[in-house]
This record gives sequence, C-alpha cells and structure tokens, in this order.
Amino acid sequence: MTTSSFTRAYPIRDVHLPVTGLWFAINPQGQIAVHGSITDPDLRMPHGNAPWDGFVPNGSTIHLGDLNGLACLACALDEDMPLPAEHRALGLRELFGRIDDDAYGIAGYATQMVAWQSSTRFCPRCGTPLEPIYGDWGKKCPRDGHTLYPPVSPCTITLIHDGERILMAHKQGWGARFGLVAGFVEPGETLEENVVREIHEETGVSVTDITYWRSQPWPFPHQIMCGFFARYAGGEVKIDANELDDARWFTARDIRSGTPAIPPPLSISRWLIDHWLAGQP
Repeated sequence: MTTSSFTRAYPIRDVHLPVTGLWFAINPQGQIAVHGSITDPDLRMPHGNAPWDGFVPNGSTIHLGDLNGLACLACALDEDMPLPAEHRALGLRELFGRIDDDAYGIAGYATQMVAWQSSTRFCPRCGTPLEPIYGDWGKKCPRDGHTLYPPVSPCTITLIHDGERILMAHKQGWGARFGLVAGFVEPGETLEENVVREIHEETGVSVTDITYWRSQPWPFPHQIMCGFFARYAGGEVKIDANELDDARWFTARDIRSGTPAIPPPLSISRWLIDHWLAGQP
C-alpha cells in the first residue's frame, strides 16, 4: 500500500528502540490494539515510544515506513498479554471506518507482515532456522540458500453485466448478502484468463469485453484483489454447487431497494457495484 502521505521503508533497517511513532501491535488472532473506549466511535492508533507505558515487544519491531514523517512500527503481542485501560484489540473488518484511511491501509500491511514474520521461521526444504536478508523483507536459509518473501496471492473479482442487470452470486453462510464472482489466479494464467475461467466454472456463463478497473490489497491474509467489468456473452446460469448455492440477475432498481443485500463498503466488490450503479438510470 502506498498513499500520498505514506512512504514505505526501503531499504529495510533494523529498529533500535525507543522510537517515537505510530504503533501497530498485533495479537496472534490478527487483531490490532487501538486506543479508545468501547463506546468511542473514533479510535486511534497508539502513539509514542511504545504502544503503552511498560510495553516490551515480543520479538523484533518492524519499521513499515513513515506517515507524514512519523515512523509506523509493527510488533507482535503475546497470546495472554493484557491490554491497559482505554485500549482494545479489534480485527481489520471491525476497524474499517473507525480509524483514518491511511492508518487503516497501514494496519492491513502491518497485519500481513507480522503474520508472515511469525509463521515463516524455518526453511521448507531442510527445516533450518531462516535468517533475515539485510536491507530486505526476505529470509534466507543459511544451509541451502533458499529464500522466501512475504507472499501476495492475486485474485480476480468481476462484475458481470448485460447492460441493465448484473449477475450476483451467493455462498452458504452469507445470509441475505450476494456478491461478485472471484477466484485465485492459477500458475500460468493471465488475469483475463482467470476471469473467464472462474465465471464459467462457477456460474456457467460466458463473458466478453473484459475490462480491468482497479485493485485492492486484501489482507485476509495476503491477497491482492484485481477488479474487472465483463459483459455477458451467453449461456444459462448453472452454478457449481461446490462453490455457490445461488446466482441470479439483479437490476439497479433491485439493488437500490435493498434486495439483495450487497457487500460492505470496505471491499472492492462493493466499489464495483457502486460504480456500475452510478451509471444506471
């Protein structure tokens, strides 16, 4: 993630505490410690030489970059570490809209980096403890030279339309909410080929006029969502029951009336739908 006010740290430098900055302290469940009471609608990232007085980081502290010249620091919390008064641990979905956009984007970045540092400690080839690569995010095996870097898994998500309607899909457990067709890109596959394959496999229809729109980092845990529009080209809707339990066509009027429920504002799925709706009478 890069914003107009956030500069990524590169090359990577060791952090020598104490350092004054914004702290992204993350527990093993991926929740982030924020300052604010349970009734406080506006939450804040801890700021200072530590997330709170007396805090000692568990393991290394990661300097992610600088926000308006202020260091952004990520660290792991122990499983049973109590939070001080006026602090809470919340997941990324719960934080959306409750901290500013820059801090929210950095929180997603921090969550991915802390999770990767914690889970990637041994060489997958020989089991030797990995060592950091100086000036880089990677890790290297001192025995066989194997290197690893934080993963990013590309996915496509596509709004399928026929001009006046969009095809929306439903999975078990989603309640009343319908979403868009999405899927992971496979080895040797272009993004556009993935759009065609996923749509046909999951809904049975064919598409044309595939147009890339924009992307979104999706730290659940390490995806990059690539958003597309595609025009319906033919075929009857026939769902893959292993992936979906329903797929239907909806008009702009249907969606504006609240039927079906649509994805929340934090997702590129919602952005695609809102963008399409804006062009409909």
